[in-house]
Amino acid sequence: MIHQVAIKSLPQEWLWCETWCDDESKKKAKTIDLCNNPQTKEPKLKAAARIVPEWVDYDSEIRALIEQIGKEKKSRLFQKGLKHDEL
Repeated sequence: MIHQVAIKSLPQEWLWCETWCDDESKKKAKTIDLCNNPQTKEPKLKAAARIVPEWVDYDSEIRALIEQIGKEKKSRLFQKGLKHDEL
């Protein structure tokens, strides 16, 4: 099958990776690969916050939304008289 399908490479801007790409090329990146860097062993979420500054804001917003949904769900169950401590 490999001999029948041509394999094409995308330009670097389509998959920027800190391990292989320089900081200057990051400005033009269309996607950023947040894979683990084998050289630093840095935790993925810590690296994401460092590489993509707005990550912290996105993460906070999502955590707040998850918390809000959990509280609303708990409130609805409590109002129905179906209080479940594990929720």
